[in-house]
Amino acid sequence: MRILCLHGRGSNNDIFKMQTAGFRSLLEDYEFDFVQGQMPHTEGNWSLHTKDFSSSSLWGYFNLLDLEDIVETEQQVLQLAAENGPYDGILGYSQGATLAAQVLIKDALETTAQDPEHHRPPFKFAIFFNGATPSRVFKVPSKPVPIIPDLTQPLALKFLHAVKANPLLGSTGLYPAAHPTQPGRQMLTDGTLGMMKTDAALDGKLIQIPTLHVRCETDVAEHGEELYNLCDPQLAEQYFHIHKHDFPRGYNEMRGIARLIRQTAERACELSLF
Repeated sequence: MRILCLHGRGSNNDIFKMQTAGFRSLLEDYEFDFVQGQMPHTEGNWSLHTKDFSSSSLWGYFNLLDLEDIVETEQQVLQLAAENGPYDGILGYSQGATLAAQVLIKDALETTAQDPEHHRPPFKFAIFFNGATPSRVFKVPSKPVPIIPDLTQPLALKFLHAVKANPLLGSTGLYPAAHPTQPGRQMLTDGTLGMMKTDAALDGKLIQIPTLHVRCETDVAEHGEELYNLCDPQLAEQYFHIHKHDFPRGYNEMRGIARLIRQTAERACELSLF
């Protein structure tokens, strides 16, 4: 089994290898490939794990305020899977889990929909650790009309937080607007592309492969529950830990996670996805 691994925002491959070493040691017949982000991270070290690597360069995968960069990053992951694969699964933590989910959704909506009988997904199963709710970036049919942002909406708050927190992201031409085809739904746009947060109540089950969701049940819904709701419940398993948004740890947790990763991969085999 080959699994592509994406670290969290404000991390790097060395940190993520350390975080995952416990369960990887119990999956010796699996191959884990780590891909490091290229977006500099400036917000400091908050995690128990990243504090131990305070002198290391920390990275994310995409510029939150550049929609073209998000699209390009998603495409780079798909291209990597095509050129360096085949991969059986994809595994991500925090922003890495978000990127993994966005790649799966992009492929399902844009590629599989064009040829559902012959196209096979780039990954047959996914492992999400504390996965933040994915967003979708799409072309807008005409120049959107700006609106006053609704600061009760999670995407608006996330946008404002990103602008304030990371000066390396620079200025942005994004502005809030109404969705062109879904009344009452808001998006961020640069006039050419739009971005909106996915919502299972409006978008349905966008991920239709076996998934494992490792998350803290008492954490905010945006850090795992909303992503779980976007997946087919018949194909989704959950493992709950007590570490909020930090990475789970401890021998018993690593053993339980390793067992569920193997179980998720075997379920994909049973569904003839390999």
